[in-house]
Amino acid sequence: MIQTLKIKNVALIKDISLDFTQGFNVLLGETGAGKSIIIDSINFVLGDKPSKSMIRTGEDTMKVEASFVDYGKQTSDILTELGIDDEGILLFTRSFNLDGKSECRINGLQYPLNMLKQISSTLVDFYGQHENQVLLRAKNHLALLESYKPEIFLEDKKALAETLNKLKEIQEEKNLIGGNFENRERMIDLLSYQISEIENAKLKENEDELLENELKIYASSERISENLSNFIYAFDDSSGVLANVKAGIHDLQNIVQYNDKFPELIERLTSSMYELDDVLEEVKKLSNDLVFDEAKMNEVDARLDHIKSLKRKYGPTLDDVFKFLQKSKLDLDNLENAEAKLKELSLKEEKLEQTAYNLSKSLSNKRRELSLEVEDKICKELAELGMKNARFKVGFNIMPNSYTNDITKQGFDNVEFLFSANLGEDLKPLSKTISGGEMSRFMLAMKNILADKDGVGTLVFDEVDAGISGLIGNAVAEKLAKLSKNFQVLCITHLPQVASMADSYIYVTKNTLNNSTQTSVEKLSGDRIIEQIAQLTGGAINTETSIAHARELKQNSEEFKKKIS
Repeated sequence: MIQTLKIKNVALIKDISLDFTQGFNVLLGETGAGKSIIIDSINFVLGDKPSKSMIRTGEDTMKVEASFVDYGKQTSDILTELGIDDEGILLFTRSFNLDGKSECRINGLQYPLNMLKQISSTLVDFYGQHENQVLLRAKNHLALLESYKPEIFLEDKKALAETLNKLKEIQEEKNLIGGNFENRERMIDLLSYQISEIENAKLKENEDELLENELKIYASSERISENLSNFIYAFDDSSGVLANVKAGIHDLQNIVQYNDKFPELIERLTSSMYELDDVLEEVKKLSNDLVFDEAKMNEVDARLDHIKSLKRKYGPTLDDVFKFLQKSKLDLDNLENAEAKLKELSLKEEKLEQTAYNLSKSLSNKRRELSLEVEDKICKELAELGMKNARFKVGFNIMPNSYTNDITKQGFDNVEFLFSANLGEDLKPLSKTISGGEMSRFMLAMKNILADKDGVGTLVFDEVDAGISGLIGNAVAEKLAKLSKNFQVLCITHLPQVASMADSYIYVTKNTLNNSTQTSVEKLSGDRIIEQIAQLTGGAINTETSIAHARELKQNSEEFKKKIS
């Protein structure tokens, strides 16, 4: 549930803080006071795209902060999956400035917006004009139907997606092999040439790297030879290093009897002399082995050029050339055995098409069976909302008898919600027959049967009572009260029946001071609640009649809530 909400510099709001409770929370106030700004702020902090026009005039940055507690397992699982510590409280903070830059934080640490949106989708569900439009579009109806029991479709959908991917691969392979004869012959000639060119090169693994190193040695052979000769001369000459070391040893041996340290020094020098002598012999061998062969260098250079040419054509790496060779051999084999291969692929294609059809049919049967349950529940909900003669049906296209190219990863179903509000009226597409007041109740009915499927803890209703009044208003109020027993409900309302059902009241007003308009909020209690309910009845708030009527509404609402608790 949303525990606290802090809003700064959003539209008319300069700086406010709201505390919400579990149960039924209502936002009251005159039109234009800023109630919808609060809902927009919740949407923003949960991930909605902002606009610069939302920033309060005279300010450069807006900021919204929301804390959540008592969230469910689905939220905890998402936090674990995303590597975010679950501390039992979630603090979302978002800011946005006039430069178009935004920042998103979760529990004080900066995260990408898409991660916040993944989490927020498990916390809050909205009802408003946007959701109305979603419900009116037939393309969304299949997903809405499945959302009632999504788990029953998972296995078939996964299998269908895998089958269609395999089918696409088979069809692409058939197109490659089964092109016209002239094209196939051209491809055979091309592949044969490419295979021959690579095989005739007799390439070896890492050959290019080995030849590069060999060429470097050839290119530097003169310099290497000169330095090795200088080394040998410095050590092996009669006045070189070794000769001087030997002379030094001889000099120490002549005076060895005069100091106890001389024998140790002689031993160390003798050891060094032998080591230097070994190094000298190895250098001499390297020098003797180093023979500059210009013809050999040209041969290596030419071989490298040939390998580079093959890498440009079939690479970019030598390993890629080997892979290209293997694939080309396979493609050539397929082309040369096209007729037999096409028959083999066609058999696989038929089996996969049948599998795709069977899975699509299974999905369709499950949807059709589920639709009966959803239709029944929606009609019962609508009856409770004062639409006893309303009919609702999930319309399906005619099921094909075999595989068609129209099958997608969703199967072959096209679904559209059909609706009739009154007796004697034919069922028609929802978008063409439902009125505004009917739409509010239909959405509430849909939300009511899907709420526990979403796994969210908070339901936000932006003027769910639009276009309704009287007894229907009572029904909507009772439905919202029932929802609030299992969910936190936030609701903007202008109906006294709905307001009287609430557990927590926030009154929103706007005031003008120093040529500046500012929204403020007040947590109502006691007589202030009764006064505002009285005002919603259309009467003056200070009359005994309107106050008495408001008290009666509130008392009746409290009695109803006790019955359903």
